[in-house]
Amino acid sequence: MKFSGSFLAGILLLFPLSTVKAQQNDARPTKQPNILFIITDDHAYQTLGTTKSDSPTPLPNFNKLAKQGMVFDRSYCANSLCGPSRACILTGRHSHMNGFVYNGQRPFDGSQPTYPKMLQKAGYQTALFGKWHLESNPTGFDKWEIFPGQGSYFNPDFISIDEKGKRQTKRVNGYATDVVTDKCIEWMEQRDKNRPFLLVVGHKAPHRAWCPALRHLGKVDVSKLTPPKNFHDNYANRPEFLKKNAQTVANHMAIFSDLKVLKNQVPENMRKDVISPGYGWELGDVNRLSPEEKKIWTDYYSKRTKSLVDGMKSGKLKDPKKFAEWKWYAYIEDYLGCLLSVDESIGRLMKYLDKEGISRDTLVIYCGDQGFYMGEHGMYDKRWIFEESFRMPLIMRWPGTIPAGVRNNTIVQNIDYAPTMITAAGANTPENMKTFQGLSLLPVATTGKTPKDWRDAIYYCFYENPGEHNAPRHDGIRTERYTLSYIWTSDEWMLFDMKKDPSQMRNVFNDPQYKSVVQSLQKKYHELRTNYRVPENSPGPVGTPKPKFEASW
Repeated sequence: MKFSGSFLAGILLLFPLSTVKAQQNDARPTKQPNILFIITDDHAYQTLGTTKSDSPTPLPNFNKLAKQGMVFDRSYCANSLCGPSRACILTGRHSHMNGFVYNGQRPFDGSQPTYPKMLQKAGYQTALFGKWHLESNPTGFDKWEIFPGQGSYFNPDFISIDEKGKRQTKRVNGYATDVVTDKCIEWMEQRDKNRPFLLVVGHKAPHRAWCPALRHLGKVDVSKLTPPKNFHDNYANRPEFLKKNAQTVANHMAIFSDLKVLKNQVPENMRKDVISPGYGWELGDVNRLSPEEKKIWTDYYSKRTKSLVDGMKSGKLKDPKKFAEWKWYAYIEDYLGCLLSVDESIGRLMKYLDKEGISRDTLVIYCGDQGFYMGEHGMYDKRWIFEESFRMPLIMRWPGTIPAGVRNNTIVQNIDYAPTMITAAGANTPENMKTFQGLSLLPVATTGKTPKDWRDAIYYCFYENPGEHNAPRHDGIRTERYTLSYIWTSDEWMLFDMKKDPSQMRNVFNDPQYKSVVQSLQKKYHELRTNYRVPENSPGPVGTPKPKFEASW
């Protein structure tokens, strides 16, 4: 079956977007707020830094933002992959509707309706700095400077448009998170202060290969941390395909790049014992450092390399479980180290709003682009419908409008962010709102409560197989209590009772006690696929070509 724009346009007539919407609060604000949208890459909700349970390292500015705003503890992505998630955020539509279903398929279709273009028409000045990752020139932004692809942590390059309308690339000295923050503050200083603004702050951190700023090396104490209880998961009691994943800390991390081991300090006869087959590549970011900077880097990671060499010589790390745990500690230290610079960035941005006296006039939204494994199920990365991958951080602050210090348990999704911004700006015209599959979060955010007519389930779909980490093509739904998923790649079902099994260790799909639950959830699953206009054969079984969609709205 072909997944074409004409097919989607045809079923659009049968199922208008309104079929999946709850009633929306159409009240418009008396004044258009500024919108500061901060988005990081691969930030795990387990490390948000807002409570004792999600703060493995102190993140004071995240904590302050949470106290001044509202934390959405159950915000989920529609497709757990960087580019597709960002496309869902931009459009307020699922991947099959915006056409960007996996990285590398094609450039994002910037001609389709997006929230920055709607805000431009509503009188906003708009800007974007940092990660874009959609393989196209951004549209809807008066000013933009973006990383090529994933971008680099050290002395990053930025793509922009010159006066003649041609792409140009310039390298900027500094650490990526700091440079992006500098550019954002500089733009806010130079903006037209008589007009509202949209500013998108696109941080690379804490994306793989987790390179902290040099000033943060050694600043994260992991000595009191322990791997998750299911770190040594053997994947029993769940679909067989899970055993084929290629994203385990134990077997799939690159020792010289992900974990920063210095190759020339590992005896040659030992290298075969420490490198997982196919995962021995070295870290290119280090080559962007100056000789002085590289010495700081080398001096620090020499200590980690020595601990590895000594552990192998003593035999301690020849135990596969002990070696996997050694890798976990190295991974967690660097990952959390990257968050320290993001925390500083948030502090600088909030300080600027205070200095300008515009904090009460500014809606601040912080989110990651999906979740991330911190060793749960033995994994890193994302992609799966498991909670750690599926669930993403979200904090919203708007003093005087959004109550402060509230933890909200409403189930929301990243397709909701665009209609939220459009409604906050008073640009929620019927023409704009009809393009969204998501819902405005303002009725939730302004009250801290779940509206009575709110959705009772959300839909998820992942398309990238074959792919780097061998996650299957699968889709599913999340309700208040259950996660149901169908693995198209291997024709297997998963059902998790999140109340009894929050770690998702036991698939109860075939448990007779859940027969009625399965029937009810499968009915809801098919209803959502119909209402969201998911093509019949999407995301596609094993052996079929990767699906390619065109944008449809």
